Amino acid sequence: MKKLTIPLLLAVLTLASHRLLAAPGNGNRDLQLRASAMTRSLAEQVHLNEGQYVQVKALNLRLLQEMLAAKAVFTHDADLQNRAIADAQQHYEYQLSSLLQPAQLALYQQNRASRTALNVAP
Repeated sequence: MKKLTIPLLLAVLTLASHRLLAAPGNGNRDLQLRASAMTRSLAEQVHLNEGQYVQVKALNLRLLQEMLAAKAVFTHDADLQNRAIADAQQHYEYQLSSLLQPAQLALYQQNRASRTALNVAP
């Protein structure tokens, strides 16, 4: 059952994110701006080349869309919402790690660990 749940969840999120993108409004522009900011920040940290920059920006946009879709689809079920967001983040991390060179990945993981350590209260 668990093997079927994750692909089904991803399919629902993908469909919802495509519908959200097709909807008119400033939400799409906001997502584009946030994805650009995320990509610029990552590019500064790990020194992305142009090809990687374009791919990472698309990946960031997809992550933001999936997170927004999870919040919209699972508004009444916090557990499913959290699981969908965690799945989207895990998928993002996997795809990002396949895009980055080993040295870039090490820098990314080091920066992520230091950011996480700073956010944790003693």
